[in-house]
Amino acid sequence: MRMIREILLTEYIGAILIGVLIADAFGTFITTIVARVSYYLRSRNDAFIGTHRLSTSYSFLDSFFRIALYLLAAYLIARWLYRPKITPASQDAKSADAV
Repeated sequence: MRMIREILLTEYIGAILIGVLIADAFGTFITTIVARVSYYLRSRNDAFIGTHRLSTSYSFLDSFFRIALYLLAAYLIARWLYRPKITPASQDAKSADAV
């Protein structure tokens, strides 16, 4: 795992991956908003529009969980890649402060 972490850090692949996950979350959010607005604008004129679509609560929950999954994965990868390094001097200072 240390080797994978080093590759992700030195080649900036980790930063690109985090950016892609966040961009996918925002893309899903924008797509959901646009789909909602277009659905409500079309449904005003057509009485049968709701007969061949999934329920709006299902599509909202699907989008919400997808956004949450993307952001959680980006957060966990960022935490794993960019965690602060603990040096022996900082450990001594922390233990002295605790006493």
